Amino acid sequence: MGQLFGGGQAAIEVAVAAVPLLVVVGSAFYLSGQHRRYGRLVGWPAQLTLAALLTGVGLAVYAVWPLPASADGLCPVDPEPAPPLSLREAAPALGLFLPVGLLSRSRFRRGLFTTLALGAALALAVTAVRATGILGLYPCAYDTVAFETAGVGVAGTLLGWTLARWVPPLWPFGPHRSWPVAVPDRVAPDLTRRMLGALIDLGLWWFGAATLVALLHAYGVVRPGTEEEVLTGTLLGLAALFGLFLPLLRRDRCTLGRTAVHLALTEWSVPRPAARRRVTARALLLPVPVAVLIAFGSPWFALAVVGVHASTAVVRPDGAGLADLLCRLRVRTRSSLDGGLPRRLVRYAPPPEVPSLL
Repeated sequence: MGQLFGGGQAAIEVAVAAVPLLVVVGSAFYLSGQHRRYGRLVGWPAQLTLAALLTGVGLAVYAVWPLPASADGLCPVDPEPAPPLSLREAAPALGLFLPVGLLSRSRFRRGLFTTLALGAALALAVTAVRATGILGLYPCAYDTVAFETAGVGVAGTLLGWTLARWVPPLWPFGPHRSWPVAVPDRVAPDLTRRMLGALIDLGLWWFGAATLVALLHAYGVVRPGTEEEVLTGTLLGLAALFGLFLPLLRRDRCTLGRTAVHLALTEWSVPRPAARRRVTARALLLPVPVAVLIAFGSPWFALAVVGVHASTAVVRPDGAGLADLLCRLRVRTRSSLDGGLPRRLVRYAPPPEVPSLL
């Protein structure tokens, strides 16, 4: 079977861009599902929810590390068999799979056999990705690994599930309930939630543009030597599409990243969809300048623009940034806009009437 995209440097460029994009997309779906089921993430369960996300990202990074950007000197002429398992290889696998078992029992309340099946599936997937050069995108397995690491991953999962029986009483300030309960999502979103939405937007935009350019280059659409110019144009085009025009078509007036964490842009005084002219003005004040500065290689100036916007958000109880104040907009939760409730929220239902026999 031939390699994807013809193999070689073109396939490697696709892998370098597409792997981080898939991680960002998976994170967006995960956060969206958690907010849809439970509403606002608060307290210790919220910390474990984010810990599960970080564990998944860590496993993805471990599966593809070090993700070389070039094929030069990557594959030896005489490939050697994988060396026996060493402590240096076993320690990262054990450390990454230990939270899988702990979170499976403590956060997601799964049994032993379900946890072992999950750990085995993840361990085999990680080993397969490492042993095949990211499923054939690379011409060879650039980081030889012993297959015994899959067994170490399963053992780490089992150890984590076992420790979850005794670790919770040792948490700071005593044991806490580790699984979330659904709560109405009407309180003003905190800065952590808004920052997660912004980071997802940044990842989707940057890695999405890089993946698109890499694919066009792999299929011969982009001429060699023009990749930088095409990438800059693609970044600007996607910024206009997803940061400026797409929010105007959505009722919550939000970008894809803010949508993943269930936010909405509303009028200042009432929770109704913000006027399109105000949303456009806000986009021209914040995301568009940031995107332009990053696209033209000035990330520090872009960070300064974000810092100026956040200077008011960190001191105001409603978290309104400078661009929000100037445009008279407010970032609220989506539930405050459409009145929706979390799916796991317990709703009271009166008992059915039983016909009297008298």
